Amino acid sequence: MQYLRIEDEIGYSKKRCEIRRRIEDMFLNEGFIQIEPSAFEDFSKYTLLNKRIKRESMVKVISGGSDVLILRPDITTNIIKSLVPRWQDGLKLRLFYSSTVFRSNEASNVREIRQMGAEYLGEASLDADKDVILSALKVLESFNGRFILEMSSSKYINGLLKEIHADEVRQKQLKELIYRKNRYEMINHMEDMKLSKEIYDALADIMNIQGSIEAVKAAARKHCLNEEMEEALKELEELNDFIEKEGGKSYVHYDLSMVTELDYYDGLIFKGYLPNSYRAIISGGRYDSFTEIFGKRVPAIGFSIDIDELTEIKFEEAQ
Repeated sequence: MQYLRIEDEIGYSKKRCEIRRRIEDMFLNEGFIQIEPSAFEDFSKYTLLNKRIKRESMVKVISGGSDVLILRPDITTNIIKSLVPRWQDGLKLRLFYSSTVFRSNEASNVREIRQMGAEYLGEASLDADKDVILSALKVLESFNGRFILEMSSSKYINGLLKEIHADEVRQKQLKELIYRKNRYEMINHMEDMKLSKEIYDALADIMNIQGSIEAVKAAARKHCLNEEMEEALKELEELNDFIEKEGGKSYVHYDLSMVTELDYYDGLIFKGYLPNSYRAIISGGRYDSFTEIFGKRVPAIGFSIDIDELTEIKFEEAQ
């Protein structure tokens, strides 16, 4: 954010500090332990793990040994890479962080994106999903009572794509089109794939399956082609029942076409929004299968908070 006056810069920094302290107190009160992630990632390994992040958006540095490193583009990968190789069976960890990720834009400028977030590792049940969702709801509600939490399950789209039996490149193309909500181009793409009518109809309708849990179930059930897609709906229904008991049902919107930039989720995914901003303040989900890349499958779910966007919203409201 650019400032014309020193007073504005100081006021913005003060607001950001207040926000960080408030969220930190919430995490500590809920039993989360703070962790400090490393600043660097190996370029080659990271690009293999996170294929949907464009290489030109990564901030590259050269080590003293001429190895190509990048300043971390996300924090979850950093934490999992550090902990999973040493993981012990039965261990459960509730962690939080306050740190920075780095991205390069088209003008070759480096963006520093301040984030806070929580990770719950070692608990595979829906109880962990409920726990993390409740934490996300509390964070959003503490800053504005008119928030929206979008929820989905990547099992629905992943299950549908398995029925296509497409290669990795084709699946990536389809997910990118769904991510960009480009239905016209996706339909054109599908015309060349010689899909069965039931698969074609399920893909063509995917962006329309959103709204209340009742509307989503009614629209999605006619397209369920396997157990994974059915499981997605069952889990979302159970989570919805929990959220309703907690008094948060009116804030939740379901969208089965949800795809995230960090495409490593294999279950619940969610995004949180506040008024006066189109950007997600909160992004998260379950990513058990992602941990296998580092040598062991560990149940894992978490979310990040865009502190810069949240600060900008609250700073503007205070003016």
